[in-house]
Amino acid sequence: MSYVVDAGSIKYFADSIMDPDPMYRDEQYARATRHGGIIAPPTFFGSATGLRDIPAGDARSMFSVSVPLPDGWIGIASGDEYEFFAPVRAGMVLTSVERLVDAYQKDGRSGPLLFYTVEKAFTDAEGTLILRRRILCVAKEPRFPPQESVPSAAEETRVSGPDALGELTAGPLTVRYLAMFATATAEFVDIHYDADYARSVGLKAPIVQGLYKTVLIGQMLKNWSGDGTALKRLNVQHREIDFAGGSLTATGKLVRQKRSSHGHEVECSVWTFNQDGRITTKGQAWLEMSDSVAAN
Repeated sequence: MSYVVDAGSIKYFADSIMDPDPMYRDEQYARATRHGGIIAPPTFFGSATGLRDIPAGDARSMFSVSVPLPDGWIGIASGDEYEFFAPVRAGMVLTSVERLVDAYQKDGRSGPLLFYTVEKAFTDAEGTLILRRRILCVAKEPRFPPQESVPSAAEETRVSGPDALGELTAGPLTVRYLAMFATATAEFVDIHYDADYARSVGLKAPIVQGLYKTVLIGQMLKNWSGDGTALKRLNVQHREIDFAGGSLTATGKLVRQKRSSHGHEVECSVWTFNQDGRITTKGQAWLEMSDSVAAN
């Protein structure tokens, strides 16, 4: 499957995550940077290329690989693993290859669960690998227990001092924003914007896309590093559900850094927490930064 990356799609994606960076929408500004033109946010590709040539209403919402599920079961993203090898630029023609890399079943507190992972690899017209994404998913019967405010173990949510990465808050995340993000990524999963459907499976409201939280962390890292191409790997696990109408803050802290031939290799712990102070997504990120940025 091949996909032409156009400037309008990049701008629409940036709009859907409320990122005003002119690098994603202003050609004159972008040409004056070292990139020489518009580039995409690091987590630009969710599933759009995987849905190419799949008709509207197709049940394969996050990728074109068919994963046989028991009748009535629904699958949701439980984590993301990204590797970034080169910037995605407006005008690129990328080819996407998808494959199922893992699947297993186990019993959970709410019944049987199916865990599976789909890999999406994107190469340019010369066959150079640009981006690899692994989508970690879990499928279950469409029934969720009542959502109650259960106290969780105390965790550090905010960080101060030289190791802090800063914070990026989004919200309230209304259904309008979730629907716009769904169209920007071509992930049309009813549970994210259809309130009646969400209630029918035991949820109190539509839920925020897992990918949205991954993207929010990527945007926070871009703001901190000052370079949307510094991010090289990002692995996150979605630990709790977030609901439409709430707010999310992405933050993190520096874990370690070491010199490299390009400057500094930086490892960070990253997470999102909601308006109640609960950490709902957590993971690690690795960046390559210039000496001047890493020293700040």
